[in-house]
Amino acid sequence: MTERPPIRRRPSCEAAYAFEMGFCGDPKCGLHLIALREGGEPICEVIIGREGIGEMLRAIHDEGLDLP
Repeated sequence: MTERPPIRRRPSCEAAYAFEMGFCGDPKCGLHLIALREGGEPICEVIIGREGIGEMLRAIHDEGLDLP
């Protein structure tokens, strides 16, 4: 199992209920996640670079979140 840092405290900010994925066309950029309010209105955008995507996928797999 991959060693990961502990989860930090959640910031005191609005929680997203869903997200959309997007791409900007820049091959060096990464994955754009747009956090959405319960009604579908965008809250913010997070860009995850190529290295971060691999780390995120490993964490999802290590925690069994990719299983039904």
